Order: sequence, then structure tokens, then C-alpha cells
Amino acid sequence: MHTLTPRRWLSLISLLGLISIAVVFLSMLFGSDALRPYEVLKMILALVRGRHISDTGSIVLLQIRLPRILLAAVVGGALAVAGGMFQAVLRNPLADPYILGISSGAALGAVISSFTHINMSIYGIASTTTVMAFTGAILTLYIVYRLSSIGGKTPPQTMLLAGVMVNAIIFAAILFLASMGSSNQLYKVFFWLLGYLSSPDYTSLIVISLFSLAGLMILFVQSGSLNILTLGDETAQTLGLNVESIKRRVFVAGALLIAAAVAICGPIGFVGIMIPHTARLLIGNDYRLMLPVSFIGGGIFLMMADTFARTVMSPVEIPVGIVTSLAGGPFFLYLLRK
Repeated sequence: MHTLTPRRWLSLISLLGLISIAVVFLSMLFGSDALRPYEVLKMILALVRGRHISDTGSIVLLQIRLPRILLAAVVGGALAVAGGMFQAVLRNPLADPYILGISSGAALGAVISSFTHINMSIYGIASTTTVMAFTGAILTLYIVYRLSSIGGKTPPQTMLLAGVMVNAIIFAAILFLASMGSSNQLYKVFFWLLGYLSSPDYTSLIVISLFSLAGLMILFVQSGSLNILTLGDETAQTLGLNVESIKRRVFVAGALLIAAAVAICGPIGFVGIMIPHTARLLIGNDYRLMLPVSFIGGGIFLMMADTFARTVMSPVEIPVGIVTSLAGGPFFLYLLRK
């Protein structure tokens, strides 16, 4: 096992960053209207230099395709980091925001916001759906945590089972609310629940990125504690760690990450299982490195999945959640057998 040094950390993150930039560039080429590499480079250079280009190609690239690609990068990273965190805390390789019901809780909050006229903003930026999704995620976490708490402790297996059952109940509540609306609302909610990436405006992208960054920073500060938690609650307490306090902090961070992902894209499954496990196989279990690697890797994976989803049957788009499920289902079964 390699010792984590600043040089190794920086070299791996830099390599993944370059790969991520390459994937962003390649993703910009594909879509219902294919663009040539030199056209994309020309538009990017014009944007950097502050020139205004009003042709159709630049509108497609800068207002539709690029925001969606960046959204995939942020959402994929958020889901991957949240999954890695839950696996560390619960010491269960099958733990995932989708399976634990946290994604469904965030989805319920987002659906409620679409049926109400509540207006919220952060520094003047509209963020009602994201705040409601965070509220739903944190309340679901609290319910699952309380249901699985026994004698002041939270057994990982009990929390996983509680999450599965709460997930089923919340999903039924979402469908009930959707059925109360019009047929058009029901269709939109059903399509959104499949996990769908749209092209957001840059303001919404900033809000989602801020939520993700806040959750990632909290988890990165607690990465050393996550390393200790993987040894078990009793061992962590013996080493002087306040286990329940650490769990509460990382759960809040996880809720921030999940809210950022679900608020705009719906619940996308299996990213939080596949990417952290792949990262562990490649670089080991040190969460000081595994968390940022998972964030970048999750972004790369979801960008590639979304590019496939919007091009394989163009002009018809497949919800990206279907693509991740098709890729993640066999992976999940493999882990289950292991």
C-alpha cells in the first residue's frame, strides 16, 4: 500500500483533472447537432477573449450543451462522494444515497417545492428547490437515524434496513403527490424520477455547485475521522473519536451533496456505489485521497453516461438514470455476491 504524500495526492488529482477536461471537451462535440473540434476551440477562445458570438453553434454549445456537461460533472461528483461517505460510516459496501432513501427524501422535498409557491433565495439567487431538497434529505436522514438508533448507537445493518423501508414509503408519497396534480405534472415527475439531466441556467448551476462544495469541504475536513470509522465504532471510540458527533457532521455534508444532485436532476442511482469502489481498487482506502478522486471520477462517469444518453438515439434522449442503472445493476449484483 502506497503512503499518501502531498506529491502523490497532487499528481493523481492533476491527472484526473486533465482527464476530466478532456471528457468535457469531447462531450461538447456530440449531440443532436455534432460540432467539429476546431469549431469548439474557436468558440471557447472567443469566450475567453470576451467576444460575443451569436451564431447557432455558439448558442447550442454555450447555452445548452456546456451547462449540461458541467451539471453532470458536479452531480456525478456529489453522488460519488456521498456514496463513499456512507460506505465508510456504515461499513457496508452496498450503502448508497439511493438505497438508504436519502435521495428519495431529497426528491420529495423537490416535488413539494414544485407544488407550492414558496420563494427562497441565497444572496439573491433563487434556490427554492435546492433548499427544499436539502430539507427533505436531512429530515429523511434524521428519521432513518432515529429508527435505527439503539441505546445511543447506530448499528450499520439496522440503518441500512431502515433506509430501504423509508425509501419505499417516501417513493409512494412522491407518486401520491404527483397523482394529485395534472396529467402533465404526473408525466414530468415520473420522467424526472428516472434521473434526467437538463440544461440549467448558469445561476442554478452556481447554486448546485455551492451546495456540493460545502458538503465536499466538510467531508474533506473529516476525512481522517472517516479513515478511523472504517475500523468500527468501538475501535474509533477507543482511539478517542466522538463517533456519533462525527456521524452527524458527515450526514449533514451528505445531505448537502445529495440535495445538490437531486434538486435539479432527480434521483440517479448507482453512481454512489460504482465510483467509490472503483477508486478504492485503484488508490486504496485513504479517504484523504479517495474523496477527491471519487468526486472527479463521478463527474467523468456521469458526463460520459449523459453524452451516451443524449446521442445514442438522437434526437430522442434517454434519461441518464436509465444508463447508470444499466451499468450499475450488474455491478451491484457483483458486490452482493462478494
